[in-house]
Amino acid sequence: MNTILQNLQHHASVLPPPLQAELLNYAIYLQKKAKARPTTPVSEHTRRRLLTEALENAVALNSYRDIKDPVAWQREQRQDRPLPGRTHAD
Repeated sequence: MNTILQNLQHHASVLPPPLQAELLNYAIYLQKKAKARPTTPVSEHTRRRLLTEALENAVALNSYRDIKDPVAWQREQRQDRPLPGRTHAD
C-alpha cells in the first residue's frame, strides 16, 4: 500500500517543472503554517483577552458609521438580487 508521501512524490513527478515549483511553494507554505500554530492549548483567560481585543478593534473601526437609517439599510441588504451568470425564468 502506498503511503501519502509516495503518492505525493508520484503526482509531483508527472507534473511539468513550473507546477512542481508551485507544489513546492505550497508545501513550504503549509510547513510555515504548521509551525505558526500554537503547540499548547490557549488558556481560557488568554482566549477571552484575545476575543475582547478583537471586538474592541471592530468597534474602533466603526464600520457602520455612514448608515443613517439602520432599518432601511437592513431592508436593502436583505433584498434578493440576481446571481451573476444566471437568468430568471418567470
